[in-house]
Amino acid sequence: MLRQVIFGGVFDKLPQGIYRRWFVYQMRVSQALIILSMASFIIGSAVLALRYGRLHGDLMLGGLILFYVGIMFSQHPGFTRVMPSPFASVLIGLLTIAWFVTYTLGVWFSWIMGIILALYYALLLIIRGGLGRKPLYWPNTFFLSGLISLMIALYLGGFRLVVFPVASIVSLIRRVESRQRPIYAIDIPYAVLLPVMTYYLNNSIDLAVFSLFTLIAIGVPRRFGPAFKTTYSRTYPIGSSLGRAMLIITAILALIGVPLGDVIHALFIGFIAVIMSSLCIPMLNPGILWFSMRRYGIVGFEIPTLLFISAILRAVYYLVGPQLIAASLILVLIAYIEVAASYLSGERVKVL
Repeated sequence: MLRQVIFGGVFDKLPQGIYRRWFVYQMRVSQALIILSMASFIIGSAVLALRYGRLHGDLMLGGLILFYVGIMFSQHPGFTRVMPSPFASVLIGLLTIAWFVTYTLGVWFSWIMGIILALYYALLLIIRGGLGRKPLYWPNTFFLSGLISLMIALYLGGFRLVVFPVASIVSLIRRVESRQRPIYAIDIPYAVLLPVMTYYLNNSIDLAVFSLFTLIAIGVPRRFGPAFKTTYSRTYPIGSSLGRAMLIITAILALIGVPLGDVIHALFIGFIAVIMSSLCIPMLNPGILWFSMRRYGIVGFEIPTLLFISAILRAVYYLVGPQLIAASLILVLIAYIEVAASYLSGERVKVL
C-alpha cells in the first residue's frame, strides 16, 4: 500500500474514481512542465539577441530537461501500465521546477535537486514495473539509461545535459516507428555505455562517437507507412530523416575540428530541435495539452527544415562571421511563429 501511495499503481487494477483523480494530477504536471519549457525556449532565444550568452544556454538546456520530463511523464501509464500517484506527480513537478529555477539562477545546489529528481524518477520506473524484454517496456531501457546519465551530467555540469533528451528521443523514435523489440547487440551496449559517454562528453571524439552510436540505436526505417500522412504526423518522415542526417553531420564536424561549442549547437538544433518539431510538438503535445490543430505549418515539413538549415548556419558561422548566427536565430524564430500559428489554429478539446 505504501509503495502505491509513493509511486503509483497498475492502472487496470485501480478503481475508476481513483484512476481519474490520479490522471488529473499526472496530466496537469506534464502540462505545466511543457508550457514552462516552451516559455523557456522563447525567452532563451530572445536573450541571445540581447547577447546574454550564459543565460541563453541555461534557459535552452534547462528548457530541454523540462520538456522531456514533461513528455515522458505524460506517457508514463502507456509506457509502463502504471499510473503515478498524486504524491509522485506533485513530487516530479516540484523537483523539476525547483531544479530549473535554481539552475537558471546559478544556485550551487541545483545539481542536488536534479539528482534527487532523476533518482526518484528512476525508482518510479524500476519499483512499480516498466522494464523488461516485452516490446511495451523495452524502449524504457534507453530512458532509464538517460536518467542515470542525467545524474552524471548534473554533477559534472556543462552541456552534458543534452544526453538526457537524446536518450528520451531514442525511446520515443523506437516506439513511434514500431521498432520496440530488443536488438540486443545494439541496444544493450548503447544503454550501458551512455552514462560512460556522458562522463567523457567534453571532447570532439566522444561527441562524434555519441552521435554515431545514437544513429545506430535509432536505426533507419525501411519506409514510413500511411500512419504518417495525417495533419499531426506528416512532418515526421522529413524531420526524422533530417535529424538522422544531422547525427552524421555532427560527427563529421566534430572530427574535422569545428569548435566543440558549435558542434553541440548543431546537435541541439539540428537533431534535438528537429525531432521535437516533427514528433513531440505536432504528434504528442496536442494530446497532452488537450487541443486539436487544424494544420501544422504551411506544408508541414518546412518547420524541421528551417531548424535544420539554422543548425548548419550556426555550426559554420566562424567561417563567415556573426551574421550567420543572426540568420540562424531568424530561422528559429520563423519556426517558432509557424508553430504558434499552428497551435492557435486549433481549439481546446474537453477531456474532463
